[in-house]
Order: sequence, then structure tokens, then C-alpha cells
Amino acid sequence: MSRPCTPSPALVVLSLAMMICGAPSLSRCEGCRHQDRTALMDFRSKISYELLYWSGRNCCEWQGVACNSRTGRVTGLEVTGFEDDSTYIGLLNGSMFLPLQELRSLSLTGLNITGCIPGAELSIMQLETLDISGNAINGAVSTNICNMKNLQDLHLRDNMLFGELPSCIGNLTSLRVLDLSNNLLTVKFPYFSFTNFKYLVKLSLGNNNLEGNLLLSSFSNHSQLRCLELASSGNHFTLQTENPTAKFSAQLEVLILRNCNLNRNSGIIPSFLLHQHALEVIDMSNNNLSGCFPSWLIENNTNLSYLIMRGNSFSGPLSVPSKVHNEFQYLDASCNKITKLPIDINITLPNLVFLNLSGNYLEGPFPSAFAHMVRLFTVDLSYNYFQDNIGVACAASISNLFLSSNSFYGSLPQDLYNIYFHLLLNDNRVTGEIPEAICDSDFLSAIDFSNNELTGSIPACLYTLTSLSILNLRGNSLDGSFPSGICNYPILEFLDVSKNNLSGPIHCLPKTLQYLHLSKNRFNGTFPFPLSMGNDLHTLDLGQNRFSGVLPRLIPKAFPKLRVLLLERNHFEGKIPNEICHLTYLCLLDLSHNRLSGNIPSCLSNVGSDDELFDFQYSDRNALTNYVVPSGSYKDLLAQYNSFIWHPDKEEFMTKSRKDFYKGEALNYMYGVDFSSNQLNGSIPESIGDMKWLRALNFSDNYLDGSIPQSLSNLSKLESLDLSHNNLAGQIPSELVALQSLEVFSVAYNNLYGPTLGTKGQFITFDQRSYEGNPYLCGPPLVKGCSMPPSTPPPEEHGEDDDDQVGDIILFGCSAMFYLVGFWTSLGVLYFKTSWRWSWFSGVDRFGDFVMVKFLVFTRKIRRTN
Repeated sequence: MSRPCTPSPALVVLSLAMMICGAPSLSRCEGCRHQDRTALMDFRSKISYELLYWSGRNCCEWQGVACNSRTGRVTGLEVTGFEDDSTYIGLLNGSMFLPLQELRSLSLTGLNITGCIPGAELSIMQLETLDISGNAINGAVSTNICNMKNLQDLHLRDNMLFGELPSCIGNLTSLRVLDLSNNLLTVKFPYFSFTNFKYLVKLSLGNNNLEGNLLLSSFSNHSQLRCLELASSGNHFTLQTENPTAKFSAQLEVLILRNCNLNRNSGIIPSFLLHQHALEVIDMSNNNLSGCFPSWLIENNTNLSYLIMRGNSFSGPLSVPSKVHNEFQYLDASCNKITKLPIDINITLPNLVFLNLSGNYLEGPFPSAFAHMVRLFTVDLSYNYFQDNIGVACAASISNLFLSSNSFYGSLPQDLYNIYFHLLLNDNRVTGEIPEAICDSDFLSAIDFSNNELTGSIPACLYTLTSLSILNLRGNSLDGSFPSGICNYPILEFLDVSKNNLSGPIHCLPKTLQYLHLSKNRFNGTFPFPLSMGNDLHTLDLGQNRFSGVLPRLIPKAFPKLRVLLLERNHFEGKIPNEICHLTYLCLLDLSHNRLSGNIPSCLSNVGSDDELFDFQYSDRNALTNYVVPSGSYKDLLAQYNSFIWHPDKEEFMTKSRKDFYKGEALNYMYGVDFSSNQLNGSIPESIGDMKWLRALNFSDNYLDGSIPQSLSNLSKLESLDLSHNNLAGQIPSELVALQSLEVFSVAYNNLYGPTLGTKGQFITFDQRSYEGNPYLCGPPLVKGCSMPPSTPPPEEHGEDDDDQVGDIILFGCSAMFYLVGFWTSLGVLYFKTSWRWSWFSGVDRFGDFVMVKFLVFTRKIRRTN
């Protein structure tokens, strides 16, 4: 039988004293205090229970909880949200943690915390570690943090903090780690100083707005520094490492100096790196460094795993160390001027996993050394000048193969390996059919064969690729129908089969789609819908096909988040449904060159009224999961450089009298409506003037009448306005001179009268083509001057012709009337007056005889002459 737990007399006295003071009793048998357990359960009730599998009474054994083994008090709490979890804390109530009197480490990451409740901050606690990274904290960094004198580790990365970083943070003299990366903070140098951070081990200010001039010598006394990250999101920051040359005593392990205008873009590689021998990660991207590629960085640092030198001006061949480097795994030298790859790269860098050399001047055949690098997982050689048979590249057994924008030719091999995660071969000269062997790649996430010379049909077996999220076959010569199996894709988000020869109806769409491009084919039938309503589709491009029927009223219900709707050059007919006004997120709406009739909906001003910013990027959500991370210590760092999985969506839209492509972030600011070349009638709604976000408006080639609304002057961002080829009447509103951003303007071929706006504001730049076809317009740039402004509207353009027609009708009627009256009067007189009748017929006979005699004499003379 186990011995009962008997508290010591001292403990009894302590317990009684605590009870007198109102404190909960201490039970050493349960491992943690009731006070701490209650506080933790109160916190747990505010978040998703799925995050914390807490059971039992001993809270010291709970997940993410650490305790003092002597006192049983909670000293540490770590809670991490899932990436796709719906947990939402909102404002954090810091007073929940006050009962945890010995709490020294608090980590609450990925919990959608937006801030702290005023008056309930954490600053009165004796925390040594505070980690609230990966949340949604919006606002300035609270100066209350400066009161946490014991703080050693402060992690605020991956939030939405903005404003200037408080200088009082420099008073936290015990800081070892300061991580503010991936925010919107402004840090000004030399106003902000690191002098007091004598124990600093890690400083991370990456992807913030750094300003001013910082001397590397500021860190001369920081001998314990192991990680230094300075990466500016702007172009107003300079890091000076030379003149004076920095006396840098620390041996760094991680060095990130991205977009730092190193030494004012002199091209000089910092000389202090010659004395660094413990580096594991180096990133000096976007600094305009020049000269030969610094392979000595790899040779001097035997533990180096990651080297990122993208966006510089290194030229000549890519050199590698003279001896084998087994630790090196990740090289990104993209966007330089490198001309040649070493033929022995497989020998000197045998364990290379990731290689990105895109955007250089490399040429010749596909490197044969890659076939001997068994660990090589990702190769990006896009935007170079390689020329080789595509079969050679596919035989290298590389899981992530990016060969975009080169000159690879030939057909895809029929025995494609089933190891692919990403296969991007766009903008080459690949021919032949897509082999069905591609369907054997169970983990294939992204296919981009766009802008090649592929023929045949889309393999029906593609629907078996359950991991596929990106399929781009744009700009080939594919024919056949739309594979019905695509409707069942479980995670397909991006689909582009535009600019092919595909035909037939489309019966359904995958419910997971976010971007759909079907333009410039021969698809027909009615408007396609997904398998279920409420789809997350952002872009729908059906332009230049043969779709017909009416525009369905269900479009907003099927696609409530639609941002781009392009339906131009089809055979849609009927009225524009009012329900289209419910598309409040819509940026681009193109219904031009159809057979639509009726009025323009007066509610159209609701379209695009929600100005929420959107990330027009499509990506493979499983890319990082698929990628074999060579060193778990730097998985977060690696995520920053996998840019190959992100692609900006781009849309083609007619504006400023030409078709332009808008892609990525630009789509958040490009708002346009094009209803041109239809059969619309009625007047232009005044409410159009409420669409103040519009940049392009085209109602040309319709049957619109009425006057030009004065409210259009409210469209301050408008760059293109085309109302030509309609039946608009009245004067051009003088208020339109307020449109200072206007670059294209046309009211040609209408029934407008009065003065132009050719002498005012932006309208001085428009020539007579903007006004032609309106005979009663006058003033510059037209030749016809305005003698005086008309007091009353002149007749319409066709008024003179109408008057002529009326006159002709009157003349014809009068002539007919006189003819009928004269004819019947003469007959009546001859019928009743016998003498007149005999005289009339005798006269006719005599005239006939006279004419006959003259005719016979004339003919006889002709015969004699002949």
C-alpha cells in the first residue's frame, strides 16, 4: 500500500499563511497549483480546443506547459496555431496570465492575435521570453514593451506592425534576440542604436522599411552576435562596411544583407567576409555586387549550406570551390550575368539539393553533370539560352524542373519519370502530344507547358492527378473537348487552356478553382458553372469563344468573390441582369462584342465598391511540404526563397485604345468596365459617377441616347473614356474638365452640339478624332469655330434630311391629287358633252395623221441618202 503524502510542518505553515492572504492552496501532489491550472483553463476556453490536448489534473504535464520542478509553478507556455486553423483570438487579454506569477516564457504564435486589450498588457509581468510571431497584430509597437526590463528574447516577426520603431527598446539591455522581421516598421539610422545590446545573439530586421545610413562598425563590440539580418523593403537604406573598414569580432552563422545598397552600390563585396569561417547561411541579394562569382565564400566556410546571391551583377563563368564541399546544399545565383556552368559541379558540390540560375546568360546543351547528382531535387534554369532536346533534360530525374523561356525543342518522352512535383517548360519549342505517362506522377503539383507547339488533345487521365493544383496549357495547338474529368479535381486552383483550338461545351468546373482562363478557343454552349455555389473563383476569362444564351442571374451566387469577369467576343444576348451588381469585389468587367440589349443597370455603381486588397498570386499550396528540406534549422528561411511556386495572375483588358496586360498587385488598382459593341439602348445612368474607382469606361458602339451625365466628372481616376458611335445628344458637360487623369477620350459620331472642351485642362491633348462625326460641335481642335453659344439646341443631325423628305412627300401628294382631279374631270366632260368628245377624237386623229406623214417622209429621205 502506497504511503500517503504528508506535508511537512513548514509547508503547513506556508499553506496557512497563503490561505490567510487569499491565495489558493499549494498541492505538491498534483504537480501544479490550482491557481495556475485555472488560469490555463481560462486561456484554453478562448481558443480552439483542438490546439491543446490538455487532460489530467497535473498541468505541468500538459502540452506546451513548463513548470518549476521545485515550486510546481508554471514558468513557460507555448501554443502554436495550425496554418489553416480557424482560431481567432482577436484582442489578447494579458490579465489572463497574471495568476501565472512565475511565468517567464510566453509563446503564442499563429493564433490570429490582433493586439492587446488596453490596460491589460503583458508589460507588468517578469517575462524573459515573449514570442507572438505569425499573428495579425496591427498597429505600432507599444512602448509598454520597454518596461519589460528582464526581457531577453523578443519575437514579433510576421505581423502587421507599422510606424516607427520606439527608440526606448534600446533600454532593454538584457536582450539576446530581437526579431522584428516581416512587418511594416520604419527603422531610422543612425537614430536607432544597438549600442546597449551587448549580449545580442540574433538581430533580425528583415523586410521592414529601413532608412538612413548604418555603419557595420556599430556591431564591433557584439562578439556574441551569431545572426544578423538587415533586409530593407524600400530603397532608402545604406549599409556601409568599408571606409572605415569594420572591425567585426563576431563569427556569424547567419548573415542576411538583402537590398541594403551595400557601400552605396559600389559593387564591392564586404571585406569582413574574408575573416568569417562559421557561416551557414549567406544572403546578399539585390545589392548590385559585381565581378566574378565569390566561390571563396563556399571554400572559406566549411559549414556553409545556403548561399543566395540573386539580383546582382556577377559575370563570367560560375566558379565552384577547388575542393569537395559536402555541406553545401542550396545555391541561388539567379538574375546575374553568369555565362557558363562548371562541368564538374557534381564533384565539388555532390550534395547540392537546390540550384537556381534563372535569368542569366547561360547557353548550350542541358548540363550533363546534373544526371549524376542524386540528391538534386530542384533546378531552375529559366530565362536563359539553353538549346537541347527536352528529352535530355527530362532524363535527369529532377523532381522540380524549371526550364521556362529557353530554346528546348523536340517532343516530351513517352516514358516520363513519375518523380515530378513541378514541371515548368513554358515558352520553349516543345512539339508533339502530351504523353499519358505524365499521369503516373502521383505527386505532381504544377504543370506549365504554355506557349509551346503541342498538339493533340488534353489527356483525359489528368483528372487522376490528385495533387495537381496548377495546370497551364495556354498558347499551344491543342484540340478536342474540355475533359469532363477535370470537374472532379480535388485541389486544382489554377487552370489556363486559353489560345488553343479546343471546342465543345463545358458542362462543369472544379469547385476548388480560383483562376480560370478559357479565352481564344472555340468553346460553345451556355455559361459554365461549378459543381456547387459559393465558389472561391477570383478570375473568370471566357473571352473570344462561341458561348451563347443569356447571362445567368446566378453568377454572383456561384462566384461571390469574383474579381475579374471577361466575356468579350461571344454570342451572349438578352439584358444585362441586375444581379451582376452584387459582384462588389469585381475589378474588371468586359462584356464587349456580344449581342446584349436593353438598358445599362442603374445599380452598376455597386460593382467593385468593395476595395479590399487581394493577392493576385497563385501558388502550389503543397510545395514546401513536397520540398525535402535539407536542414530543419532553416525551414522558415527556406520558405522565403521558394519563389518558383508563386506566379502572378495576369489579365488582358482593353483600355486607352489598346489591349494591355495587368498582373499581380496591379490588378488591385485597375478597375475597368467595357460594354462596347453591343445593342444597348437607353441613357447612361447618372449613378455611374459613383464608381470613383474606375480607370477605364467604354460604352462605344451601342444605341445609347440622352445626354452625357455630368456625374462622370466625379471619376477622378478615369484614364480612358469612350462614348463614341452612339446616339447621345446635348452638349458635352463642362464639368468633365475635372478629369485630370484622362489620357484617351472620344465622343465621336453622336448627335452632340455646342463647344468642345479642347481649350481646358487635360482636353487640350485630344485631337479632332475625339469629336468627329458631330456636325454641330465647334471649337478647338475642330476647324469649325464657335461664333456664339447656341441658346437653343439646333436640329438633330438628320433634321435637314427629314425636312427634305417631308417636302418630297408633300410635292408627290399634290401632284397625285392634281393628276387624279384633272383626269377624272376631263373624262366627265367628254362623257357628257358630245360635241367636245367628237372634237377631241378628231384632233387626236389629225395629229396622228400628221405625225405618220412626217415619219414616212423622213424615212424615205434616209433611204435615198443610203
